[in-house]
Order: sequence, then C-alpha cells, then structure tokens
Amino acid sequence: HGRALPDLVVLPVTTEETAAVVRLCYTRRVPLVTRGAGTGLEGGCIAYSGGVVLDTSLMRTKRMVAGEHLAVVGAGVLKNELNEFLRPHGMLFGPDPSSNPTIGGMASTGGSGMSTLKYGTSKENIRSMVVVTPSGRVIRTRKAVRKSSTGYELNALYLGAEGTLGVITELTVRLFPRPAVRCGAVVVFPDVAAAA
Repeated sequence: HGRALPDLVVLPVTTEETAAVVRLCYTRRVPLVTRGAGTGLEGGCIAYSGGVVLDTSLMRTKRMVAGEHLAVVGAGVLKNELNEFLRPHGMLFGPDPSSNPTIGGMASTGGSGMSTLKYGTSKENIRSMVVVTPSGRVIRTRKAVRKSSTGYELNALYLGAEGTLGVITELTVRLFPRPAVRCGAVVVFPDVAAAA
C-alpha cells in the first residue's frame, strides 16, 4: 500500500466521544477512517484522502453477561486479551484469525480462521453491536438474545462493511466452553496426488 498520512488521529474511549467526532467530521465533510489493531492486509485503515483516523484501541471494556454465554466488549479489545479475560470463567470467543485483531475489527471485516468449522466466523458470533452511523447517531443493531423477530436485522448490514456504514464501538459476543485441549497441525505433502 502507498504511504498516506491523516490530518488528525483521535482515540475516543466511549461511544459518546466517538459520536461527537463522527458528527463533527460529517458536518465539516472531513474524511474519516476507523482503525482497530491494524492487522488487516487490505489497507482498509489507511487514510488515503487525509482527514481523521479514529483509533478504537482505547475502547477496552469487558464484562460477562450473567447466566448467558455472552460477553460485552469494547471495539478495541484484542482477541487474545478477551480470551485471557474469559479463561478463569472456562469460556472462550471461538473465531480465531491467525493475527491478534480487535473484536471490532473482526466484526468489521468478517474475520475467521482455523477454528471456523467448529465455531463459525465472527459474523455468526456477534449477537449485537452499538454502532455510530455516518451522521453521528448511535444505534443498537439488535437485542442480544438469540431469538428475536422484531425489527430489521441490522447486524447483517454492518458486519463485514469495513467501517463504511458506521463505527462499531461495542459488541455483544457469543461464548463457548473452553475445550480441555486445543491444538492445530500442518501436514505437508510432496504434491497434490499424494494428498488425495
């Protein structure tokens, strides 16, 4: 990717601070790019047009939802950090990209990885999100319960949109019991015929 510098970098801590920055950029017509951990290879967090980079790394809240296999996390929480937080509770967040992205970044890009067959992608494991729309309005995409037939399914709109439709600030994620053993393997074959 080519080099590009933003005019300003902001590091909000709350949804309200994020909404204020987004509203200001909207009214002043200033380009805004959201950044998580910067682990993506596509260059989605590069400010090619200058403007503002909104870094979510300080949005770090983490809490379990009592009686449910759910956790509520800030968009800047790293995947490995979340799983360490969940370890004493015997739980884990299943999707496992090989890098250590933010949970917000995983939702924005639809991140997956080696554990997708068992746990699904990020998209299947996000129950609800708080999103700041491009005009600065704060919305919740849906109720965190699994079964809800009321209202539009806004999760599907924002998951994988790479920040183009709004800034994700908080996520309610599905959790799984931590397996006793978790491992992977690489098997090398000399050619395709030998692998068949």
